[in-house]
Amino acid sequence: METKKILVPVDGSEPANRAFHIALDLAAKDKAEVTLYATSKVMISPEFYTTIKRKGKELITKLEKEIPESIPHSTEIHVGLPGQMIASVAKEGHFDLIIMGNSGKGALDAFVTGSVSQYVIHHANCPVMIV
Repeated sequence: METKKILVPVDGSEPANRAFHIALDLAAKDKAEVTLYATSKVMISPEFYTTIKRKGKELITKLEKEIPESIPHSTEIHVGLPGQMIASVAKEGHFDLIIMGNSGKGALDAFVTGSVSQYVIHHANCPVMIV
């Protein structure tokens, strides 16, 4: 499988950070482009929406500093249901691979609220690597 475009959802968690670094290693090896994708699952008010977008931009700006100049990259920030947004962005952007961290939720919490990674695995149109 040739990997030229890698989507990396990030949320500031340790699993997402590990996925980010694995994506950088793979992108360097395969000469692939990395897209960092920040999302939040809550929409309440225009002010909250603006705050969420700002926090996403801060996270992405911090991670972008770690990307070697030899790895082309882009960024996206959306507010919505994370699993649905990730699967949609992957399909619309014609990504070859999604590399994302596991949620770190316990079994009960994942059962009650659902798992973003499980949703993406079942709805993405490309392979998904869970770190």
